[in-house]
Amino acid sequence: MSKEKSKGILSSVEFIIILVFFIAFLTWVFPKCQGDQDPLPQPQTSADSLAALQHVLDSIQAATAPATEVQQPQTPEVRTEVVSRLYVTIDGLKVRKEPNLKSDMVVQLPLFEEVYFMDEVTDFTEEISLGYEVANEPWVKIRTKKGHEGWVYGAGINYYKQKRKGVLE
Repeated sequence: MSKEKSKGILSSVEFIIILVFFIAFLTWVFPKCQGDQDPLPQPQTSADSLAALQHVLDSIQAATAPATEVQQPQTPEVRTEVVSRLYVTIDGLKVRKEPNLKSDMVVQLPLFEEVYFMDEVTDFTEEISLGYEVANEPWVKIRTKKGHEGWVYGAGINYYKQKRKGVLE
């Protein structure tokens, strides 16, 4: 019978050990949980609160103000220019200084030469006979791979490498 009693009820030694741990835990936790300590001291008068507020504002302004004494090292400005690639569709296409047929020629381009669109197109279109076809296109400003800039007739360039049909050779 004594074996049956000890199984159901904790022995007094086990009870004492649990009680000691519980008391040790409370003595460790109780000082940490006291509510009478204020972690942030509060100002007592309105003058103190205004001074404290002014101090906070001054520290924020000092932290965000640009430093006039310290000069940042100059970094080179990196400019990326997005240009569209176009191809010459008429063999011997003339690049001109101005967007008209009477303007001086800058350079003559071979068929399928790669050129770059300079993001300028005339507001007007011009009707020009290409031989077997009459095109009505604007003038487009381009730059060649060698750096020549000028205007070409819009019918002479395309986004794809394809020869323009209807051109007298």
